[in-house]
Amino acid sequence: MDAVQRILDANFNRAGEALRTIEEYARFVMDSSSLFERIKSVRHRLGEGRRRLETALGGARLSAARDILGDVGKHGKTGSELVREDARAVRDAAFRRAAEALRALSEYGKTIDPGIAAELEALRYETYAFESIMQADNAIRGRLSRSLLYVLVTTEFCRADPLTTTREALAGGADIIQFREKTMEDGEFHRLAGEMAALCRERDALLVINDRPHIAVLTGASGVHGGQGDLPVHLTRRLIGPERMIGCSTSRPELAEKALSDGADYIGVGPVYETATKAHRSAVGTEYVAWAAAWDKLPFFAIGSVNRGTIDSVIEAGAKRAAICTAVTMAQDVSAETAFFRERLILAKNR
Repeated sequence: MDAVQRILDANFNRAGEALRTIEEYARFVMDSSSLFERIKSVRHRLGEGRRRLETALGGARLSAARDILGDVGKHGKTGSELVREDARAVRDAAFRRAAEALRALSEYGKTIDPGIAAELEALRYETYAFESIMQADNAIRGRLSRSLLYVLVTTEFCRADPLTTTREALAGGADIIQFREKTMEDGEFHRLAGEMAALCRERDALLVINDRPHIAVLTGASGVHGGQGDLPVHLTRRLIGPERMIGCSTSRPELAEKALSDGADYIGVGPVYETATKAHRSAVGTEYVAWAAAWDKLPFFAIGSVNRGTIDSVIEAGAKRAAICTAVTMAQDVSAETAFFRERLILAKNR
């Protein structure tokens, strides 16, 4: 049993070090708070797995079996392990190391507790998912991290047609456009979304499709946004792949926490005030905005009747990003109104 304990000890250490390396890449290279938090969660669960195995061994510490002087593999590094071309190479090597270590843990863990071993195996598959996301094009998430103003375009709430509204909002500095039509047939929705995607690409902006992941894929949109009653985040991810982002509407802290654990890239926080676009939902007030700002684990956009009369209150509550609909899309001058809100958010970010 000492030999198994030594194997487990070595591989828990190896996996933890690898996950920490990946975590730092998500934090400092990708600037992705969502990936950073999710990988940190895996690392913490790895530590919990170690503690549970030690309990199953009657409280024996795995490190007690460590034999550094007698370890025949302590000088076994190859030449390729001593060289890394860049940060991405460091990340990729860490993923390989994490996968190998987690596989060893799940296999040798079976000799002690098959249930815990299965949970360690699940961590390996989660790590594979993170690797797919990180190896995909990171431009979308990098753009998300820099985005401040998110404009929702819905035909019912546009003074002009949706394409004109989109064009003018982009000219005014919108970072993200969401196309939201709950009743439009797929054929027309697909046609308009394709044209909106082209407009967004011209302006280096992101297009998000509300609740129709298949349209997001077909049009090359940047992501999908879903509400609490829409397709769950994990199923949306299966449809759109790792490279696109997923947003999730939330109205209270436990929903934000769930969005993070499910793999959302950002959240909507609201409705802060009563709004015609979400007439079925009660306003949550600025308290939830303040909570989200203090929580700070996912990029969030304050949403719900954010307009000239309320923008300062959501900023004072801690919001640095806002999602706006009618205050922009029903304006006489959409471009000028968009520029106004963007300037307010830039000032908030630079405080």
